[in-house]
Amino acid sequence: MAISSAGVGSGLNVQSIVSQLVAVESQPVKLMQAKGSTLQTKMSAFGQIKAELAALQDAANALTSASTWNSKTLTSSNAAAVTGTATTDALASTFSINVGTLAKGQSVYSNSVTTGFPIAAAGTFTITSSNGNTQTVTLVGGETLDGFAAKVNATTTANGVSASVVTNSLGEKQLMFRSSSIGANAAFQIATTSADLQQFAYAGTDTATMKRGSTASDATANIDGINVSGANNTLGSSLPGVTLNLLQGSTTAQVTIAVDKDAIKAKIQAFQDAYNKLYADLKTQTAYNAATKTGGPLLGDNTATSMQSMLRTLVGGSGPASSTIKRLSDLGLEIQSDGSLKTNSTKLDSALQDPGNVKAFFAASTGTASEKGIAKRVYDFAFGALSVGGSASSHISAFQKAIDLNNKSIARFNTHIEAYQKQLLSQYNALDTNMAKLSSLSSYVSQQITTWNKSS
Repeated sequence: MAISSAGVGSGLNVQSIVSQLVAVESQPVKLMQAKGSTLQTKMSAFGQIKAELAALQDAANALTSASTWNSKTLTSSNAAAVTGTATTDALASTFSINVGTLAKGQSVYSNSVTTGFPIAAAGTFTITSSNGNTQTVTLVGGETLDGFAAKVNATTTANGVSASVVTNSLGEKQLMFRSSSIGANAAFQIATTSADLQQFAYAGTDTATMKRGSTASDATANIDGINVSGANNTLGSSLPGVTLNLLQGSTTAQVTIAVDKDAIKAKIQAFQDAYNKLYADLKTQTAYNAATKTGGPLLGDNTATSMQSMLRTLVGGSGPASSTIKRLSDLGLEIQSDGSLKTNSTKLDSALQDPGNVKAFFAASTGTASEKGIAKRVYDFAFGALSVGGSASSHISAFQKAIDLNNKSIARFNTHIEAYQKQLLSQYNALDTNMAKLSSLSSYVSQQITTWNKSS
């Protein structure tokens, strides 16, 4: 509260006195503000730890997921003839693929077009495909050959037929029709009501004016002695979970479907990275630097140190009885002196020769905690800590509650300071006024005494 006249009467610096007294009284606020800043730093630090624990939970969950261990790869001995993909439903095995013919579409072409264009009268031209697609072209008098082809193409769909005007080696024009799709259902017929266009009619067999260039047919192949076919060059239903891409007819390839070890290694690497990130941050946040005599934000934090201890116990524990792998180090994830995990690729590759054994080590989910897989134990720990009421979630809530209470204390004390300042100003302004009156009275008395002395 600003009082411009404070101290005017007596010369007393009321504003300065009040400011200094208020500053002394406000010291607890500064302490509470410092406490609030410290609490905020601790909560932010632990919030990061909580986020990293969630990332570790996700990585551990991936190693317990059936999709990770059932992922498959497909390799071909002749990638120029056959390629493909495999899903988790595919059976790990090797197949011999003999490609017969590739799927083809239909094409027909006309004789050289020397008469009939531009057409003399209007007419209708209809193309009907075996796949059920119908294209109707309406023509008007004066239509050119190129204009006719363009109108056909304007009606073409993915399952339709397109038209092209081809100039042959003699410089003559021929009209070609081609199906846009392949397979036996791509066959088509052409009908017309126009006399000028009868030369392009095609009912499925060659005529004097229209010839078949390519016959619509399905792809054919043989898988270990069994004949298969498809409407296109991709066979997606011949083998469960397998899609084969036929690229070259009259060829042979060996197709091998196997567990996708690279995908598994990537999930193991993600688990290692998530663990190392969390463990390193826990060490940093709870550490004490003797040289600088400073500690991390979570130095002495029981929840953080307990989490660090539990993680060490989990990754250092013995594997389940369902796996012959007894330790992470046997698998190739070796614990370093700083507590981090490092991959020994030779050991890991060797262990993955038996993916089922590695799966059991990580993902076994039945029995007591010690009978479960390492990744399942880590997942369960993280899930519990992150759940409502769990140690991590509760710790964040406790920090927030302490911050909220501290902020309320600051607000209450600021209200007290404001009232205290008003009280001081009132008291010292009153003192200033009284001192001014006394000063005036003193001057008056002095004048009277001086007058009396002169009179005597």
